[in-house]
Amino acid sequence: MRRALIAWTVVLPAVVIAGGAFAPYDPASSVGAPWTPPGGGFWLGTDDAGRDVLSRVLAGGRALTAVASAAALAAALLGTAGGLAAGWAGGRIDRLLTGLADLLLAVPFLLQAMVLAVALPPSAAVVAGTVCGGAPLGLRVIRDLTRQARDSGYVEAARGRGERTAAILAREVLPSLAGAATADLVMRFVLALQLAAAFGMLGIGPEPSTPDWGLMLRENLPGARLNPMAAAAPAAALGVVAVTAALLARTSRTTRRSVRHVVDAAPPPAGAGLSVDGLGVADSTGRPVVTGFRLRAEPGEVVAITGPSGGGKTTALRAVLGLLGEGLHQTGGAVGWRGRPVPAGRAARRWRRAHVGLVHQDPVATLDPLMTVGAAVLDGRRRGLRPAARATLTRLGLDAERLWSRRANRLSGGQAQRVALARALLTDPALLVLDEPTSGLDPAALALVTDVLERRRGDGRSVTLVVSHDRDFVARVADRIIDLTPPGAGPAALHKASAGPPSGAGEVLAVTGLGLAHGPTALLDVGRLSLRHGEFVAVTGPSGSGKSTLLRALAGLHAPERGRLSLRGRTLPWPLERRGPEDVRAVQFVGQDPLGALNPAHRVATIVARPLRLTAGTTRAEARGRVPELLRAVGLDPALAARRPGELSGGQRQRVALARALAAGPSVLLADEITAALDAASAAAVLRLLAELRAGGLAVLLVTHDRAVAACADRVLHVNDRQLLGTESSSRAQ
Repeated sequence: MRRALIAWTVVLPAVVIAGGAFAPYDPASSVGAPWTPPGGGFWLGTDDAGRDVLSRVLAGGRALTAVASAAALAAALLGTAGGLAAGWAGGRIDRLLTGLADLLLAVPFLLQAMVLAVALPPSAAVVAGTVCGGAPLGLRVIRDLTRQARDSGYVEAARGRGERTAAILAREVLPSLAGAATADLVMRFVLALQLAAAFGMLGIGPEPSTPDWGLMLRENLPGARLNPMAAAAPAAALGVVAVTAALLARTSRTTRRSVRHVVDAAPPPAGAGLSVDGLGVADSTGRPVVTGFRLRAEPGEVVAITGPSGGGKTTALRAVLGLLGEGLHQTGGAVGWRGRPVPAGRAARRWRRAHVGLVHQDPVATLDPLMTVGAAVLDGRRRGLRPAARATLTRLGLDAERLWSRRANRLSGGQAQRVALARALLTDPALLVLDEPTSGLDPAALALVTDVLERRRGDGRSVTLVVSHDRDFVARVADRIIDLTPPGAGPAALHKASAGPPSGAGEVLAVTGLGLAHGPTALLDVGRLSLRHGEFVAVTGPSGSGKSTLLRALAGLHAPERGRLSLRGRTLPWPLERRGPEDVRAVQFVGQDPLGALNPAHRVATIVARPLRLTAGTTRAEARGRVPELLRAVGLDPALAARRPGELSGGQRQRVALARALAAGPSVLLADEITAALDAASAAAVLRLLAELRAGGLAVLLVTHDRAVAACADRVLHVNDRQLLGTESSSRAQ
């Protein structure tokens, strides 16, 4: 369907632009009696002046669509430029531009159009009217999207490698808004087309002899009874162009598309739970992603799915729920719920709303950053569920009273994980699907999540599916485990790869008297923290205690209340923008949200190559040539370089973000939960890579909740009661 629409949007403009060349008669000449019905050589009959209607329809769209295209382009460019400026700059510029947009929106559009039609030539009036009526709306939309992109992980990564503002807007923000900007352009075209046609109908436009669809409507309405096609044909032409443009806008806004279900002839076996038989999924090239997936989950059961990153676990679950992303389609198999096939399309959405609670692999990305925690948990449900929502948050170890009105973008990763879980649990769904529910959770929070699953286990009514790399966790909560690990690829253990930094290694990074806060809330006090060349220091502590904020402050992304930071013995400014290029390159940060950290509009090759060009001064070809080497270093197949982030698993995205940071050649790596989304083998490979880089002098400060990862560190620091306390790891102490 989509390919047919794209082909049609190519053919239609060609017909509109060049249609006059195929007109059987001169569109301006009388060739018969006025308003002759179709027939006798005139396929659509004649108009009020005896001219061939078909010829005038073929020739009547060129000037109209040219004016509409120019008007749409002007409106879209002004709206996009204004939205980028307002959303990025904020402050006075934002207030000025949005105030001007609101002022234009407050004036009735019809009044604006009539005044412009009187004051300006027809074509100029169409352009001015479209700009006044369309640009303010585009500015508002692009401004809000830009504000969200400004705080995204991929923009922070661009700032962290020293990109200038203009480059960030052009290379990162604008590509991520391409879908919205394209949709805005198309909708402005529809507005301009309607305005130009309306002017033609009112006699404000081309001369009567000129073929123009709007003018044809005005001329032929009086003779509609004699030859209906004289008015219907230009109206249909306008409608086809407008509807095609609207469909194109809808396509450009859509980032996901419905899965194509191919159901086996035999229905799923009857049962009271979930059944999946022979499920297959392939990508757009036909490459199998999931083959022959089978699953049975009866009421009261918890079924866990484990396996390596990129092995298809998440894809299999999303196929079961009918939520496959763009570029993937179901090739076979049957999914049943309580003895009936799971429906497709709109019916599938209703089924999910009624029966399914889902926690995605990247919970931070699923929470609207401008929405409060309370609104996120209620998720549009009735206000009467507020007490239950607060109770669910409390059951998951969160302070419901303190967090209820907090914006979602001010949550830690572990807090966001539990808010997303509370949203899924609120209505006690019959089918609960959890994708990596333990990533980013400290042991205390993990115990609470385990307790929630234990309560569902054996209740005789609910089914729970869990995807996790944490084999100890699934062993505790699951009745059955489906292992998607390929034969011969058993689990890997984490081992300490070195005995610490080289003897006599000097101090590379030091912090003294650091105080961190979020608004009025004090988070963390650090008397002194230092890193030596080649040293690996782990930071542990409960979710929301300030661990991630510590890394972000060191990276120049969060302003501290006080403190002194030094790099190689000299003072380093806290704000990233005040650091020199070498200092920016020396300290690199990898966040805990791999989905938000990568620009969805860019391919992996572009994401990894950009730091090489910027920090090492390599050519485009040289940078692209090093991408496979970097991907292999973090345990990824170089073939993934051609994919976009949405086509990768969470673990693969995390390793791409790590490869991007390492491409800059840093002296200090600040890593926030970089192994949380990885299976044991992949985590071990990443730690081995870091050990190799540490031998060359790289210092690593890593936030983790994984005790096995922390045990590999030279030192372990723990956050307790807003203080950062230091201890030696057990492995080093021995």
